[in-house]
Amino acid sequence: MVMPVERPVLDAWIARKIGLPSGKPPARFDIEAYQLSSLNRSLEHACENSFFYRKRFGKVKLNSLFELSRLPFTTSEDLRENAMEMLCVNPGQISRIVTLFTSGSTGKAKRVYFTEDDLALCIDFFHHGMKNLVDRSDAVGILFPAQRPGSVGDLLQKGLNRIGCKSFTLYEHSGDFNELYHMLIRNKVTSLAGFPSILTKLAEYCAVPERADGLNIKSVLISADYVSKACRRTVSDTWNPEIYEHYGMTEMGYGCAVSCAGQLSGSNAFGYHVREADILIEIIDPETGKPVPDGETGEIVFTTLTRRGMPFIRYKTGDMSGWLNEACPCGSCLKLLKRVGNRGIKKGNHV
Repeated sequence: MVMPVERPVLDAWIARKIGLPSGKPPARFDIEAYQLSSLNRSLEHACENSFFYRKRFGKVKLNSLFELSRLPFTTSEDLRENAMEMLCVNPGQISRIVTLFTSGSTGKAKRVYFTEDDLALCIDFFHHGMKNLVDRSDAVGILFPAQRPGSVGDLLQKGLNRIGCKSFTLYEHSGDFNELYHMLIRNKVTSLAGFPSILTKLAEYCAVPERADGLNIKSVLISADYVSKACRRTVSDTWNPEIYEHYGMTEMGYGCAVSCAGQLSGSNAFGYHVREADILIEIIDPETGKPVPDGETGEIVFTTLTRRGMPFIRYKTGDMSGWLNEACPCGSCLKLLKRVGNRGIKKGNHV
């Protein structure tokens, strides 16, 4: 049985980030006023400190969010060719560099740079996003790379530590599902977070009754690639957990949007709540570059609002989605992004 999500999990977090008085729930007006102010600060920061953005935009100040569509796009090719020129801080302030190789390409890799403050934003989002799935009583198995400081699994574990639950980084054992299964048993894991491919294979391994009965997996977060119906069905048939999905990519600062308990029905209304205090999403026609009406499908373009080391302004993702017009059953005012379709256009950059 799906229990109703506590509305303040994400709304109260957003309210604090945008500076609302304690106990005041955010409204669309509050969020959009904050986004415009943060957008102008980010543009000013980028144009003052990045040669790439100064050359691309000059000096610009927007009077409304609608005016953002007048600015040119930034592309993955821009990132490949101009990564250092996109930096807005001294290289000595960079704590983490992620190198992204495009599948099948022999060209330059993309490099995404993070300051300590940028990484802290990731941890903060993971902390609050995971509150939708787990509480202090849970034990979470992390099936993302976690050995390097600042890696996805490492940041996720830091976010989970703030909740107070147990967590175990298990990605290095994902090549041996028998060993992984017994580690889940020994550590009494109740929640999993990982790649759809690994979670599918693990669920298939555990599908036999003698293994499935040995685990009590209550919730699963699937992230980092396209989540197929077959993946969801396999995970559901094996453990019958609450299944949550996360959408994000490295350029976004890893996290962008996550489903909540109000979106677990599997209906056509399935979507994700967006991290609107840190990221501004546009949906555009990939052919014309113009915004599409709410409800229609187009390409996701995002602008970071709080990144300092390497901001991204109107970055084209190649991923296809759209806004859901209906309100989420959880009561949140945060906009709902439709489930993102096949993400095969850009390999190696999704989270």
